Amino acid sequence: MTREPSILLADDDDVGRYVIATMLRRSGFTVREVADGLSAVAAVLADPPDIAVLDVKMPGLDGFEACRRIKSHEDTRHIPVLMLSATFMETEAKVEGLETGADAYLTQPVEAPVLAATIRSMLRARSLEAEVRSAATEWRTTFDAISDAVAVLDPDGVVVRANPAFEAVFGSDAVGTRVEALEVGRSSGELELENRTHSVRVDVVPGSQRLVVTLSDVTAARRTERERAAALAREQTISRTLQQTLLPERLPSDERLAVHAWHLAAEQELIVGGDWYDVIETRNGVWLVIGDVAGHGVAAAAQAGQLRHSLRVYAHEGFGLAESVRRLNELVTDTELTDMATMCIVAITHDDDEVRVVSAGHPPPVLVPAAGPPRLAVEGHGVVLGVVGASYAESTFAFEAGDRLMLYTDGLVERPGELIDDAIDRLVTECATVDGLEALRAHVVERLVGDTHPRDDVALLLAQRCVL
Repeated sequence: MTREPSILLADDDDVGRYVIATMLRRSGFTVREVADGLSAVAAVLADPPDIAVLDVKMPGLDGFEACRRIKSHEDTRHIPVLMLSATFMETEAKVEGLETGADAYLTQPVEAPVLAATIRSMLRARSLEAEVRSAATEWRTTFDAISDAVAVLDPDGVVVRANPAFEAVFGSDAVGTRVEALEVGRSSGELELENRTHSVRVDVVPGSQRLVVTLSDVTAARRTERERAAALAREQTISRTLQQTLLPERLPSDERLAVHAWHLAAEQELIVGGDWYDVIETRNGVWLVIGDVAGHGVAAAAQAGQLRHSLRVYAHEGFGLAESVRRLNELVTDTELTDMATMCIVAITHDDDEVRVVSAGHPPPVLVPAAGPPRLAVEGHGVVLGVVGASYAESTFAFEAGDRLMLYTDGLVERPGELIDDAIDRLVTECATVDGLEALRAHVVERLVGDTHPRDDVALLLAQRCVL
């Protein structure tokens, strides 16, 4: 239930006070009555009403002085005061009343509707003022509680208001002065103060030329960024060094087989990954090897290096392709070397036109015959390394004099929004009508990679059986 507004009525004339009180009660107000100014001030301080109605002329303490005392007290200064006069008030008297803080005046006799309407108008104004005061209090409390340093500047750059965090940075006497450091921070967006870094934000107060300047201490964030950048640079250096160890310093030179290789790291901001290639010379010929370890960074590069080294050992010890890949799979699964890796090995024997191939989840090589259209050398791609108990088998295909062979990692053919099978078909098509190894490599890179850095590393290994 809504409480009826309470009114304190002060008038030394019993009849006049009775008439006014009756009007107010009939209009729905709760009325307390006192007979003089001193009693009015005491009653207001003891139990503040919603509005005070004071007669101007009262003995001892007149209405003007009673209003002045009510308005001068912190707890009651916001209570509206209506002054009543039994005679017409001269201008000087009205001015005196305004200076004491009175909110409105009425001359008696006053009609009840006019009196009630005036009081309701004053109460609405008081309600709005109370909302404004509440919002201002909430704003000030929030303003002071903000951990960032915040200040309001006038159009000349003078600090007109500052919260405690701002005063802690610039001193308690910053209000009323121009802080020159803010001019630097406003133009650069950051400010260095006593080994602390602050970001500076400037907002314009709507409908005003004043500015709100906020300084946020970003020292820890900037330090973290620098440490992260330094760590990334170190990892890039280490991983790029490791990457170089994955690639042969030189490719074997043989009049029976021409070999060409190419490698491109991923987007410049990324750390290099685990793409690699190798050419292993054996007693009977060479193994062309290409592999891809999942992931990027030092770990991926190191894991790729271990796979490359282990495969070289197996090849030199005389193990076949399928057995070597099986052993690499056991190495991955038993030692948790990596979650997954792919690999393709092609064994070329110099005195046999038929070559052997084993794929562990890797995209199939492209064969470019000396006569005839290019095609995929084998069907299927086998099981990736990292699957417990996986088995691997050899396939064979003809590789005759003048034929070329291209091994590649998926960075060449994987593109967002495109099926990898479609991309591989496009690669096969692009291999037609281009002679030589380097020219073929340059052509497919231009057509499938272009001028931009790819999202993943790209490795290419090409070979051509020479015509003797």
